[in-house]
Amino acid sequence: MKHEEYKEMIPAHALSALDPTDDRMLADHLVECSECRHEFDEWQTTTAALALSSNALEPSTQLRERILLQVRTEKKIKPSASNVIPFAPAQKNVWSSFGSLGAIAAIFAFAVLAIYAFVLWRENRSFRGEVAALKTEIQTSQLELDRKTKLLEMVAKPGTHFAELKGMPMAPTATAKMMYDTSGHAMIMTRGLPAAPADKEYQLWFIVPGKKPMPGKTFTTDNRGQGMMEDQVPGEAMNSAVFAITLERKGGVSSPEGSMYLSSGS
Repeated sequence: MKHEEYKEMIPAHALSALDPTDDRMLADHLVECSECRHEFDEWQTTTAALALSSNALEPSTQLRERILLQVRTEKKIKPSASNVIPFAPAQKNVWSSFGSLGAIAAIFAFAVLAIYAFVLWRENRSFRGEVAALKTEIQTSQLELDRKTKLLEMVAKPGTHFAELKGMPMAPTATAKMMYDTSGHAMIMTRGLPAAPADKEYQLWFIVPGKKPMPGKTFTTDNRGQGMMEDQVPGEAMNSAVFAITLERKGGVSSPEGSMYLSSGS
């Protein structure tokens, strides 16, 4: 996850509004990132200040004078009736109530804003994921279109050679088609090959009778066993070579080590 995505989660985290998975991810990030920790502390300070913003108001000067006047009047009327001084009932301060309601409203507005920001963040993250997937799909489609264009151009070239590779016992239903022009530029397309392990790749070989097999490039396949690769046929293999595909170590080898999966030989 990117740094900016973590920063967008901080307001919701301060309100304890994150789901458990995102909450754990952000908590781990805060341990490592001092910038985000500082911003989180500021959000916590803000929420605490809003919660405590409703302060009691001091009695007004008029109330104090009214109380003193009441005391003097009681003393004149009943000088010895009682030592208890009656006080006039305190009047409710409307502005104090407004102050408390204002603080509650501010907290509520802040919470709504933070939750709305969190929802927008979730939608934005989802949108970015969809855009990334669409971009990958477009790139794949463009690559496929480029390959098909090259294939058509090669088929239309005079003197283009074609070879068919058939499946060996390791992959009896696999097939491959190879074409190369008079300059040796080759394209090979495979179908039905088993998925290769993570540390393996398929490798093309040019086999000329009486000579050591010449290594070609390596390639991988998709989940349908389809693969496509461009290579250069060595000059000595242009007319009498057998083309073969083996499964080798990732990156390829200089001499065949793995089993043969496809071959153009009989």
